[in-house]
Amino acid sequence: MPQPLTPTQLHPETPLLLTRPELLKWLKVSRTWLDMRLADDPQFVKACVIDIATPGSSHRKLRFPVRAVAEYLGIPEYATPNAPARAAA
Repeated sequence: MPQPLTPTQLHPETPLLLTRPELLKWLKVSRTWLDMRLADDPQFVKACVIDIATPGSSHRKLRFPVRAVAEYLGIPEYATPNAPARAAA
């Protein structure tokens, strides 16, 4: 049985994944805002949430792909954490 990949083992072309605190800081929203999206917006969950927890685990380990979140919320690419201008800074 293949073992799941940890974030440090992901392929280099894998999109930038943010933790919950990183996402909250980037979007400048409250924890309640995110909790409401996770509970009440199945489209957000389907498009913007990746659970990297070990299969069968009782705990979720959520990550949020920057590009998917930006597309879902209509945020331009230049305003994302992985924008080329920020990478050079």
